[in-house]
Amino acid sequence: MAERRMISRKIAEDDRFVDMHPVSKLLYFYLVLNADDDGFVGSVKMINFLTNADQSNYDELLENNLILEPTKNGVYVITDWYAQNKIEPKIYKATEHLSIRALLFIKTNFAYTTNPDEKDIISPVDYWVKQGRDKKTPPEIQAQQYLEQFQDTSKKVPRSVEETSKKVLAQNRLDKNRLEQNRPDQTKKEKINIDKDNSTSTSSIYNNATTENKGNSGEKDGVDSGVNNQLDTNNNQDTVSSLFNYLNGISTTDIPKDNKRLADVFDMLIHNGYEIEDIQLGIDNIMNVANQMPQYQNEQSLAKLLIQHLPEYTKQTLEQSSSND
Repeated sequence: MAERRMISRKIAEDDRFVDMHPVSKLLYFYLVLNADDDGFVGSVKMINFLTNADQSNYDELLENNLILEPTKNGVYVITDWYAQNKIEPKIYKATEHLSIRALLFIKTNFAYTTNPDEKDIISPVDYWVKQGRDKKTPPEIQAQQYLEQFQDTSKKVPRSVEETSKKVLAQNRLDKNRLEQNRPDQTKKEKINIDKDNSTSTSSIYNNATTENKGNSGEKDGVDSGVNNQLDTNNNQDTVSSLFNYLNGISTTDIPKDNKRLADVFDMLIHNGYEIEDIQLGIDNIMNVANQMPQYQNEQSLAKLLIQHLPEYTKQTLEQSSSND
């Protein structure tokens, strides 16, 4: 960990800081001093001992938006970290708390936020970090560049999810060709499973359609295609329903199955070739993070978290699985 950190006069002389209790001010200085290169503090016992701080002092920092609401395992994030500190690329070391950083966004004043709907957001923090943590290019230009990349990426997706994530989905899209190269037997296996699960009902529908259209190959092909498309649709609907059941089975809150935005995310992942087990693992990983953060303990915020991040977490799970194989 670095031996030196910076604190801006703009922060230290702001009214929200000046009016705080002296112990809260000292606590903030020590949190900044002990933060990692992304502004995360994972252990505060020594800081509490040195400053004599208690929960009321943390609450005061939280009320003044100097820190973000901590996770259940006690990880604190300095809100204005990048507004005050610049870590050179050659010495920068990413935080160990990547699952928490993945939920944050960087604003045009280079402060952190957990709210993706704020108007002055540049991009997700992970994307901003991957682009080199640029503080020289005007933030408005960076935000426009991210938006353009998001739009370009969305055009390449066969079935974009309506209103899914305004700022995150661009970095989460599945490269379908790469998936097929890594898992050449997937399509075949899925077809076998579909045929097996639907063999009884499918055979009667298919045979009736074939008999009625015998002798007219053009009509027969059309009916066959329609039947297959209907089977795919029904199978996807069943899988989406199963995913809702799985999610609500491991969550303390129930998200209704008529949540169209989340259903669209599930459907998009299925359409792009993910198996149900891959998506379930993605849900597991997000729930591990959500269970540590009190702000994601209600139905609305949890659904929003899944809509924004499930594609990314599912993709990461599949890539990790492939690398382990």
